Amino acid sequence: MAALVDLGVPQASLIGPLSEALPEHRLHFSPETRRGIVGCKAVVETLEKSPPHRHLSDLIGALDHPMIPEPVRQQASEVYRRLAQAEARVHGSTPEQVHFHEVGAIDAQVDILGTLLAIHWLQPTEIIVTPMALGSGVVKAAHGIIPIPAPAVVELLRDVPVCAGPAGRELTTPTGAALLTTLADRYGHAPDGSPVAQGWGAGTRIAPESDPPNLVRAMLLKGGAPGRETIAVLETHLDHLSGEEAGGVVDQLMDSGALDAVLVPAWMKKSRPGQLLTVLARPADRERLVEEIHILTGTLGVRERLQQRSALRRETVQIEVSGVSIRIKKAWLGSRLISQRPEQDDLRSAAAVLEISPAEVRRLAEIEIEKVGHSFE
Repeated sequence: MAALVDLGVPQASLIGPLSEALPEHRLHFSPETRRGIVGCKAVVETLEKSPPHRHLSDLIGALDHPMIPEPVRQQASEVYRRLAQAEARVHGSTPEQVHFHEVGAIDAQVDILGTLLAIHWLQPTEIIVTPMALGSGVVKAAHGIIPIPAPAVVELLRDVPVCAGPAGRELTTPTGAALLTTLADRYGHAPDGSPVAQGWGAGTRIAPESDPPNLVRAMLLKGGAPGRETIAVLETHLDHLSGEEAGGVVDQLMDSGALDAVLVPAWMKKSRPGQLLTVLARPADRERLVEEIHILTGTLGVRERLQQRSALRRETVQIEVSGVSIRIKKAWLGSRLISQRPEQDDLRSAAAVLEISPAEVRRLAEIEIEKVGHSFE
């Protein structure tokens, strides 16, 4: 949060909404110099006399406030859910039963919501996160002394690039891990683009001279490759399935969360006709989908790799055709609207209701899109 303020986010855009939406507290920012680098430090003072132990429902309920924009509310809910799921796995509980100790405290709520409000103010086209340093040693938590990285951090960073970092201290907290994994569009060792500005956020601890300074840096860049994201590509060759057996594989994988899946005819060893199955997945879904491919196909091996892809920014809006609602998929390259197309499933459903052909529904939908014109852009 402090790094984003140092980057240029107005303090008032955070302090005002936070003071209205969260329990009574004070938040102030001040310049801080570390190793000759001038940054910003955020200090949160709680004014709650007896802070309660909060549950997931309490934290999400606090987001229902007119000062919190809807995108921030959704992101904050996702951060809290990620934290609850990680803690539940660690403690053998359920997300609803988890007691938020450190995260439920007012300073952590300010950290989470303040960071998301700052991101909302900046409106970046994508967020790139470098590998997160873990540290080592032990730390005192609500449950006593625990090892570093904290168990919840490890749960949150599954399939996310990490590095060791300086030893003997905690470098990534559950709050930080949940925030960054929620916000990251992709991960990379170095950003690509042209730097516009940088902001430095100072932590409380003063690092020894042998360690890097206790600072977080945020960089604002322009250019580069907008819409880049990391995906997992899963592949296997199949030569033992009949047409009937292979027929439902793609649909089942899509229902299980694959981003895309395709079967392509292939001519294989021993002159056997077969198929090449290729599945695109989010990195976090990789292990689960690999297992499902084995179960669905009986294949003996699945190749996997992480790969970059360009993905246009997308949004779905709705129009009405003869009283029937149809979703319109819009896609942008930067600020340029590239396409806006009706959802094919909606065209078929509307055709059945209106008793006309899907092609005619598409024609009527395109007329409605033309009427709306620039209000969609």
